[in-house]
Amino acid sequence: MKNILNKLVVLLLAGFALAACTEHTEYDDTGFSAVEKLLYPSDGYALDLIEQADANLYFEWEVSKVGTPVYTVVFLDAAKKEIGRYLADNNGQKSSLKMLHSQLNAIAGDAGIEPDAAGDLYWTVSAGLGGAEQLSPAEPHKLTVKRYASIDAPYHLYVTGEGSEFGTDPAAAKQMRELGDGKFEIYTRFTGSFSFINRNAAGSKRTFGVAEGRLTEGADAAGTGDGVYRVLVDFKAGTVKMEKIESVKYHWCWTPDPDAVMEYAGNGVWKRQITWDGDNRYRFDAVIDGTDYIWGYSSSDMSDSDMPSGLTGPQYRLSMRETGNINQWDYSFKHIAVLRNVTCTIVVDCSPEAEAYYHRYEFDFAPEATPVTLISPDDNASVVLNAQAGAKLTFAWNKFPDSDPAGKLTSYTLVFYSDAALEKAVGRKEAQYNGSVDVSFSELESIADAAGIAAEGTGDLYWAVESKLLSWTALSSGRKLTVTRMKGIPTAAYITGAASEFGSGYQALKALGAGKFEIFTKLTTDAAGYNFTDGDTADARKFVVEGGAVRESDASVVSSEEAIYYILLDFGAGTAKLQKIENMRYLSPNVKTQHTEKQIKLPYQGNGIWYAAGVVPYLRDWDDDRYFFWAEVDGVKTKFGANPGMTGDLNSKPAENDSRFRVFWPIADVNGDDAGAFKMLHAYRGNDSKRVNIKLNMSPDTEHYYNYIEYLD
Repeated sequence: MKNILNKLVVLLLAGFALAACTEHTEYDDTGFSAVEKLLYPSDGYALDLIEQADANLYFEWEVSKVGTPVYTVVFLDAAKKEIGRYLADNNGQKSSLKMLHSQLNAIAGDAGIEPDAAGDLYWTVSAGLGGAEQLSPAEPHKLTVKRYASIDAPYHLYVTGEGSEFGTDPAAAKQMRELGDGKFEIYTRFTGSFSFINRNAAGSKRTFGVAEGRLTEGADAAGTGDGVYRVLVDFKAGTVKMEKIESVKYHWCWTPDPDAVMEYAGNGVWKRQITWDGDNRYRFDAVIDGTDYIWGYSSSDMSDSDMPSGLTGPQYRLSMRETGNINQWDYSFKHIAVLRNVTCTIVVDCSPEAEAYYHRYEFDFAPEATPVTLISPDDNASVVLNAQAGAKLTFAWNKFPDSDPAGKLTSYTLVFYSDAALEKAVGRKEAQYNGSVDVSFSELESIADAAGIAAEGTGDLYWAVESKLLSWTALSSGRKLTVTRMKGIPTAAYITGAASEFGSGYQALKALGAGKFEIFTKLTTDAAGYNFTDGDTADARKFVVEGGAVRESDASVVSSEEAIYYILLDFGAGTAKLQKIENMRYLSPNVKTQHTEKQIKLPYQGNGIWYAAGVVPYLRDWDDDRYFFWAEVDGVKTKFGANPGMTGDLNSKPAENDSRFRVFWPIADVNGDDAGAFKMLHAYRGNDSKRVNIKLNMSPDTEHYYNYIEYLD
């Protein structure tokens, strides 16, 4: 009996122990221990770093005895002050880290070790989990490294120093513009000694300077300057180029003023007050190291269509080139009309913070937009929309007087809403600097559709006017407009009839928006004709196209010529377009004007699809992998292609309907090699035997038009 009781006690104690163990596991499963032993490199290890892309050093340590923490290698300088951390391999899960020599070279720089010199680092390991961290209790291992002579580029570069614009406090140092490939740039003024540093936060820093145009590194590295400079630091070349900017002038092209010097305002910014009238062309002229430069528009002639519509936009970016023999007019910008006779400050901004070097305007009035007062239509007005060509509604408001510079520079946008609180915008119409704007009934139909007003139904829109002065906006009060949508605007469109591809069947057109539909299709001269419908049943409404208009009619239309057509129907505007498509062909740049016999004609297959089987797309003596499609559209050569054109090599076969091969048309630059270009599989370049199947799918049944090259060999 006593033995039985003893056994029961042992079992109970074991059960309690198991329960305690289970309970501990349940509530302490995030526990972990520090790394107890560092393995490699051993304490005192010495290494000469080499400038080779794949040169590396492995760091290893024993795994934690408790838990599965994330490991981080911590580097210390000679004074054992932390200078950097690197996550272990496999996102911190492995007990090792592969470090490139280039990374170690940068760490050594952070520790104050100069190029081509040796010094001591220390390393240890941190284990962490759930926000907690434990450093290894083991003594950090010393690692003596000798840096290679060339200077690695840091991630960022800053300007500091007593002779800089930014003072000696590293926290106030100015970050330079990063150009890539180890290059950094800044426009700035120096009045003495300056340096470059790799970080403006607390901690160890690398310091760089310039000596006779060469980049230097070291605790005392510095440079000196006296004036405004464009500074280009090139770590790959090991150079610092300092170009002195002797002057920047505002150049009014009609009568350039040699005294129109702009004042340097600091941080790469120049300013000058102007009042412009007469010819609107201008640019900026700079003298840099004795050479004349134009800081102007990217093209030699800014066309009226390229002019900005407001006071901001990419048209204000600066393009810099030597003046040479360029005349006084070329590469000029154009002032917009509202600036005429307005006194303002024109600002050239080459600061490193700017997205791109550009110019802008500043004004001496409070930059605050003011809401306008609405004029018409009246609040609670109503309109019944129709498809009559030219039908429109005019919206008007009291614009601010042009005699007030702020009023003259205020632009306006008509905004439509689906709610009285003016919170859910459903449409916008730019009025620029005018006090009214016309909105066509077709546009109102689309806006009503976006607001959720049922087709052919009646509902309420709300409208207001947004005034904008520079970057400030204000919204007027709103007015209600009751809209009755157009009667008969189809929500779908079909083509049918003996003269169509589909006979007595129905083929849906591609929907483009409220009341707009398109299709690429073949029409014949069959006397029974064809027509369009709003459904695929016999009782659907029928429409015909005549004289550029679409109208409801039970009659049929007989095509005057059997051909393939592009058809666009706009029921909202009551218009239609039929364009004949001829000679659809595949071509690459080398067969546009030479080897034209190699342009591959694509036979039409039906329902908007062109297809050529088993064709060879290239000549052996040409290795261009770009291609696009040409066709004559109403006799005009038209390009069908990518938007934008593809770049780089295509190294794997794409799937059909790959989004990169979507087809857009017309591509404006019909004769350009890059505009609209797709890319052929790189392995097919310059080969005169490899075959492909080429499909151009402009069918209304596909979500997006595309082309597909099926590679057969």
